[in-house]
Amino acid sequence: MNMMETDSVKKTEPENTPAKVESQSEGIMSFKTSGFNQRLQSFMDQPMDPALEHRFAASLLEMKFYAPVQTGRRPASSRQPKPAFTLSVAVTTYLADGQKYIPVFTDLAKMQKFLAGTPNLDPFRSFEFTSKELMAEAKQFSLQGILINPGTQSFPLTQEYWDYIHKVAPVVVTHNQDDDFKFKLINPTPTKLQDALSRALTHIHKIETAWLIKLKPKNDSTYQFAVLVDYRGKPETFEAKVSRKLAIAAHRYLPYGSDIIVGQLEGTLGDEVKHNVDAFYKRSGWLS
Repeated sequence: MNMMETDSVKKTEPENTPAKVESQSEGIMSFKTSGFNQRLQSFMDQPMDPALEHRFAASLLEMKFYAPVQTGRRPASSRQPKPAFTLSVAVTTYLADGQKYIPVFTDLAKMQKFLAGTPNLDPFRSFEFTSKELMAEAKQFSLQGILINPGTQSFPLTQEYWDYIHKVAPVVVTHNQDDDFKFKLINPTPTKLQDALSRALTHIHKIETAWLIKLKPKNDSTYQFAVLVDYRGKPETFEAKVSRKLAIAAHRYLPYGSDIIVGQLEGTLGDEVKHNVDAFYKRSGWLS
């Protein structure tokens, strides 16, 4: 059983900042919640399958979670003349590794069951945060990360694994979903990113040409960096031989918190990009 710390991580906000509204829904983004549970189990069953790892990592990057938070009020003082609301985020010790984490939950039922077993947490309420917000909070206070669904799944998302999935787990566009994306040109041209990708592409001899654009799902509002390539190798080797290498090459040249989509030039999306976007990379020489 996980033990809850009585001393919580402290976070202060100005008093005139409205507090986050406690969610009344049964779960945050229910389709993604169920997707997380399924992908976690699939990944645990086959941890060496790169496709399963991609889907699981993608769910971690996009998830929102409930976290136990205690609210309070800090009075004015000579050093801080304005009173403020305080948020105290709970901290738990995961006995499997002895490290401290922020406990988070994919649905309210799991959180309420966990809090029922810790009487000292009666004043805590549920607030929702993105995985990015929670991991930043954990890092600020030198915690190991977040512990997802402690007491049931108890999956630790450590700072090390968070960094890893940003580097080597890009979203991969498959021919089943490429027509569900919209693209646009990148302005200004990210020359350092293009140069880094070009250097990596010279070592992948099954790629003739590559395009750098921004993509977004048609029902979404956010565009992400994307590199599409005309890969001539076996489809089953694309994951290991292309997507990971390009994601690693691109990582340090992406804006903070950004990810990169890696995909093959296929379907309607591929045709549109090929005819409307100038390639930033073209292989030359007899080795192609």
